[in-house]
Amino acid sequence: MLKASLGFMFSHAVRARSQPGHHIAIIEFVRARFDKKHAALIIVFDRLRRMRNLALYDDTGFVSRHDAEQALEAAREYLGVLRKDIADRKP
Repeated sequence: MLKASLGFMFSHAVRARSQPGHHIAIIEFVRARFDKKHAALIIVFDRLRRMRNLALYDDTGFVSRHDAEQALEAAREYLGVLRKDIADRKP
């Protein structure tokens, strides 16, 4: 979802800076451009970002199989929304 969001930013001729907090900046960029009906996907995306941070940087971080399967389902839906937005903006 993060890499796809970067591609979405590039499609708007915007580049994310590599600095602390840039993942949050990417999420905020997408949030500002997504239709409000997709707000739940942004919430899931942010929750997954936090889970990723815990899994990578905290000894207690753990992602269950169920959480991983739900993340994949959300990612598929998220990618579909991004692809449609990009395709709709093609001249």
